[in-house]
Amino acid sequence: MNIYFSGIGGVGIGPLAEIAEDAGHHVQGSDQLDSPTTKRLSERGVAISKNQMGIFLQSCHDAQPIDWFVYSSALSPNHPELTMARMLGIKTSKRDGFLTTLLEETNLKMIAIAGTHGKTGTTSLFVWAMQQLGVPISYSIGSTLTFGPSGKYDPESQYFIYECDEYDRNFLQFHPHLSLITSLDYDHPDTYGSPEEYADAFQQFISQSEATIMWQHDGALLVAPNSWQLHDNETIDFALSGEHTRRNATLVLKALERLDIQGSRREAIESFPGVDRRFEKLAENLYSDYGHHPAEIAATLQMAREVADHVVLVYQPHQNVRQHEIRLQYTDCFELADTVYWLPTYLSREDPNLSILTAEDLTENVTNIDSIYTADTDDELWEAVQRARDDGKLVLFMGAGSIDEWVREKAATPTTVKLLLLDQEGNFIFRTEGSTYDLFGGHVKKSDHSHVAAAAHMLHSQTGIHSSTEDLAYFKTFLNTNEESGANEYIVYYSFTGIDSADIKTHHDTHFEKISPNDLGGHSLPIQIRTVITEYSHPPLLYT
Repeated sequence: MNIYFSGIGGVGIGPLAEIAEDAGHHVQGSDQLDSPTTKRLSERGVAISKNQMGIFLQSCHDAQPIDWFVYSSALSPNHPELTMARMLGIKTSKRDGFLTTLLEETNLKMIAIAGTHGKTGTTSLFVWAMQQLGVPISYSIGSTLTFGPSGKYDPESQYFIYECDEYDRNFLQFHPHLSLITSLDYDHPDTYGSPEEYADAFQQFISQSEATIMWQHDGALLVAPNSWQLHDNETIDFALSGEHTRRNATLVLKALERLDIQGSRREAIESFPGVDRRFEKLAENLYSDYGHHPAEIAATLQMAREVADHVVLVYQPHQNVRQHEIRLQYTDCFELADTVYWLPTYLSREDPNLSILTAEDLTENVTNIDSIYTADTDDELWEAVQRARDDGKLVLFMGAGSIDEWVREKAATPTTVKLLLLDQEGNFIFRTEGSTYDLFGGHVKKSDHSHVAAAAHMLHSQTGIHSSTEDLAYFKTFLNTNEESGANEYIVYYSFTGIDSADIKTHHDTHFEKISPNDLGGHSLPIQIRTVITEYSHPPLLYT
């Protein structure tokens, strides 16, 4: 079959394209943005275009008639590609239509992971456990994985594990062999007009499932006679961080037992490497998470506090229409954070008739309001983040919008630390090589715990001076752009005062020279270093 996927790089459509390619179908598609999925599919020979005006679709159809046009809920009814597909007489459907047909043709039994929170992590954990136990498995997960593609079809598999999303009532198209319900908490007000309507949809989904495993407190909200309801204190103490992770792992273990999957089930679960954007470690003391609902915030902060005693949260609310629904739920969910930097709401699929809620509107009921600070994604925020990491605090970025891309870009920007060293007489100490003057310091490695830790290490390796991170005082950060290459680099300055120059032991061809701050004009110094030293020696007056 010749299948065209519109939005082929997205988390919903992309895995299905991977599956179709595995199953031997001819696949092509389009997406406005590049992604890990488009890269992987392109490497497999799949033709992908960023043109979504219908031109590429028509050229594909002219070359070989397309049998099926599969698209996501994000496409508007009058989208150019969807319009073109209908004009060409191509069969069209959303992802659930394609997946239903695939299951019928392959006779796979669906294991559906549904619920308000925790679907991606639980689905990924289930897939991982089955793989470790040697069970052939097909699956589709709405996220990039660290251990494989987001979607896979294995002709030897008996089961299809699916992250079964309730958005746009997608999950009501299926009749799973077994369903796991991770949690129930009203969400997607643009699909479900009330909590009662939301619960009714899950009621229908469970009635369509041959069997269901869920938690007792969620089962109390529904009539679910065909469900195995776990007691709320039945969570197994897995060696995994986060109470919600251990609860989801308990669901997976119970499902493995019900399916009679043999092997070291607990060991397989506890070896789980995690999933992208779910408390994902980007660098030392720097994490990113997709969560954007009060319950998810509280759960992820609880996990973070198992890892660190002090946590700083950078939070980006998602969708103004959703904020109107959950604004009163922002109460005690931030209490495990020392500091919260609150960003403007990420806008997507908005109702133009709704007023845009401000940070002040959304935080009026927050119990630890004194810990909340409004912020923007700028260098000032990134500087605050680095200072928190220097202090040994875990910094967590949360949100489903642009925040993840921003922090990844910042984290990937190379960083150099420079040391403003002053002796006991107040002279600056420079590293010299021939006639060149520079400050001690160097590039920060990804393995360094923090910038200040890297600075302390460089101080010792380059001068022989032992110091603790407390001896080094943060001064300033510059974003430096190379004029030739256009590449960016952060330069972070730390000061260390009161040095006895007799303690300095340089090596190789490196020497040092002491220069009085009043004698800088007689030496050839880089402009930025001269500017920093001048500002350090003569700080601007503050008027009140």
